[in-house]
Amino acid sequence: MKDVTNIDEVISPEDLALALQAIASSPGRRVAPIELSGRRLWIKRFDVEPLAFAKRLHWLVSPVLYPPFLRGSAPALGEAGVERECNRIAAFRGAGFRTPSIIYRNGAMLVLSDVSPVLTDGLAAASEPHRQALLLKLFAALGQMHSAGLVHGRPHLRDMSLYNGEICFFDFEEAPETTMPLADAQARDLWLVLLPVVALERDETKCRALLRVWLDTAPVEAVMALSRFVGFVRPLLVPARLLPKALQGGDLERFLGAARFLVGANSDMDSAIAASGQRTASQQVES
Repeated sequence: MKDVTNIDEVISPEDLALALQAIASSPGRRVAPIELSGRRLWIKRFDVEPLAFAKRLHWLVSPVLYPPFLRGSAPALGEAGVERECNRIAAFRGAGFRTPSIIYRNGAMLVLSDVSPVLTDGLAAASEPHRQALLLKLFAALGQMHSAGLVHGRPHLRDMSLYNGEICFFDFEEAPETTMPLADAQARDLWLVLLPVVALERDETKCRALLRVWLDTAPVEAVMALSRFVGFVRPLLVPARLLPKALQGGDLERFLGAARFLVGANSDMDSAIAASGQRTASQQVES
């Protein structure tokens, strides 16, 4: 593929030579920072780290999984991974959302601008009121992003940051909307964010305030998809209570915590769906 630079930032030939030298000196590293001309950039490669067996297996069985919410997207490796990431960045930037800038791309390699600190670090360092304010900003941005018809795909807290006062999205390595309806993919975004947030907050009142911020903005189709998923997981919570804590593990504990929270907040989803129906009916009458 021909070398491409982003119109917002241009890398000098000298800095490019240093970046390529850094890549050559660490052939096994998928993501690595580099300091060039007094600023930090990130080198990201899509031709290292073979896809984990568990992820490959998940993708292979995805077509038969139900509900669609549980399916995974096809892996994008090499140049296909670069193409997916660049297309997502372009779509998000085109809709007015902040992303890293593409400084340079060639084949299976990208050089991106730095947008630190990631939300994981920002939340860990924040006081309780500031943490809640940051989370409110995050859930509002998620709702706005979904309202714009976009989906992140893998919105872990380490794949987003607060940059110049705005939520910044990056690491677009999954495309769940290719294996499930867009609404389910957007609901899946919300679910993946809730997993660590519910475990972090442990305060149902505060978590419901965060959910309502998303519900106020997200498309009603995504809210309905989330409600359907809650209906699917609700019966699983009964036998899960019989499983000793020592056998649950961190991932299962977060899953159950987020599922219990959503079951308890089901009335909020019902209210959001009803309010959307009333707005639609009112608009039809006016037209």
